[in-house]
Amino acid sequence: MATAVVRLVRTVAVALAVSAVSTCGPGDSEQTECRCVEDTDLEAFPECRGMELTERRDPSNPFATRTPDCPSGKLLFLREPLRPENVLLNVRDTFEGFSPVQYMDQVTEDFLFVPDADDLQRFPEAFNPPEDYNPESNSDTLWTRDDERRFASNLLDRTRFHRIEFSRWYEAGRDQQITTSDPLVETYIFPYKIEFTEQPHEGTPAILFEARGRMEVELVTPSEENPVWLIGRWRDFRDPASARQSLTALRAEFAR
Repeated sequence: MATAVVRLVRTVAVALAVSAVSTCGPGDSEQTECRCVEDTDLEAFPECRGMELTERRDPSNPFATRTPDCPSGKLLFLREPLRPENVLLNVRDTFEGFSPVQYMDQVTEDFLFVPDADDLQRFPEAFNPPEDYNPESNSDTLWTRDDERRFASNLLDRTRFHRIEFSRWYEAGRDQQITTSDPLVETYIFPYKIEFTEQPHEGTPAILFEARGRMEVELVTPSEENPVWLIGRWRDFRDPASARQSLTALRAEFAR
């Protein structure tokens, strides 16, 4: 019998990661396909009930199908987003834990990413900036939540990477925190260094590369009384002296 593939629509704000041959995705009405497998969460993917469920694919197999397996329902244990710092640490944990859906739960519906200026020139086809583009503007719309969703889904793929490790990220007491008269907005500025180890291919060792730079992240909450902090705007600055890759360059590569 052919591999079961189902299509689902994700309708809850904090849902399980989507992939299988079904349709679901990080957005409330977004869809993607995933493959029904033996330990698929049938509550989250009811279309898989009654279908022939296959074994999970071997993530080290470079010839495995690119259609992702429907998730088992095992979620990462993340911090409550009651403080901006918790959200930043959740971003790190969702990258290292390969959880694109939980990563997208850390950003707002009107999320914007502002690319590094040099990498913007290197990858114009990915960002398509207008002639009057101004990165200082809060109305920047080069890279929105939909772009970020595709990037996260493609990057946080265990069939591509064996490990993602943050060797430098936000550190309380060491990195810059900016507050203003608006208690609903806080900005954090800090360097990052992320190491990516690709899955080894037959006969070749795993390839390791890193992304390095500095980021300015604006976090927002709708209420002081019941704060739920999310990332509203993320601006990237590549370190040209020490890094070939930046998070801007990775977005350009993995959003396709």
